[in-house]
Amino acid sequence: MTDHLPIVCWSCRGPTPAGLFCATCQALLPPESGMDGFRLFGVEPAFDLDPAHLESRHRVLQKQLHPDFFAHRGATERRLSLEWTTRLNESWQTLTDPVARAVLLLAHLGWKAPERPVPDLEFLEEVMTLREALEEVDPLAADALPRLAAMKSAARDRLQNEVRQLSEAFGVHRSAPDELQLIWISRLVDRLRYHRRYLEELDRLEDRAFDPET
Repeated sequence: MTDHLPIVCWSCRGPTPAGLFCATCQALLPPESGMDGFRLFGVEPAFDLDPAHLESRHRVLQKQLHPDFFAHRGATERRLSLEWTTRLNESWQTLTDPVARAVLLLAHLGWKAPERPVPDLEFLEEVMTLREALEEVDPLAADALPRLAAMKSAARDRLQNEVRQLSEAFGVHRSAPDELQLIWISRLVDRLRYHRRYLEELDRLEDRAFDPET
């Protein structure tokens, strides 16, 4: 996360590498402008990240930045600790969420969504089919729970498939950067986002099936 370019410490006014703490006085430094989750966690921008490494890095940063450790420091460091903690939590949520991580990586790759995107007709047909299946489910029917369980299993399979395709698509673009590949990746992100919402709707229907009063 550190950078070779020095910055000026707000506390001792001396030069120090960018990072968490001043190399001279050990004061907590402000978060760098434009720092994203990849940089904060010290990982290369990529879709496939090691969950164990992220978890380990998260624990280390939490210990270093938690406001409790700055309770007896000055007001500036207490405020900076809160800023860092907020940034850390937001970055953790982004890097551990496949949709948010893919969107962040697309931004790293310079992708800008067109004002008039070409419709994904094949996926629109799939959406219509899924929507019809959802509307046919009566949560009060006797067969609602087993039917919803089967639909949720299929929905999870679709989610996993979209994640696998995203991983493969980012890998193809990494080896041979191509604008058309970015278009395909952006479509996969939209598909993944939809399938996740669809699964959430199934969860709500299942809750109603368990308890019609909800």
